[in-house]
Amino acid sequence: MKRIAFFILFSVVFNAVTLADGTPIVIQNGGAIGDHSGFPMIPADQPDVYYDSTNQCIIIDGSGCVSYYDVEITSLSSWTVYVSTQVSGYYDTIDISSLPQDDYVITIDSPLGNFYEGFFDTY
Repeated sequence: MKRIAFFILFSVVFNAVTLADGTPIVIQNGGAIGDHSGFPMIPADQPDVYYDSTNQCIIIDGSGCVSYYDVEITSLSSWTVYVSTQVSGYYDTIDISSLPQDDYVITIDSPLGNFYEGFFDTY
């Protein structure tokens, strides 16, 4: 059973990395309450998020589970919100070429009431 779970997890991560043009940003459901099954429950509206350092953009792949996401990108050193926008729930990009070099938190709100956050840097 553990081998099957590991294979499924490996397949999901491998496909996410090979299909994306950037580095995956690990996001977590901020309001998640786990069950007792031992497996983390991933909400259907959780998008895949990538940082494309070559094109200086954030890629959000929501696969159409919701129609949009509200996104904020905030500096961790100054707590300045540099980006506050709404993106498509299918697939969208956010230009971050004007962000100064820093560590950032990306917060993604779903219209279903879930919110996600992840961290990246622009060094």
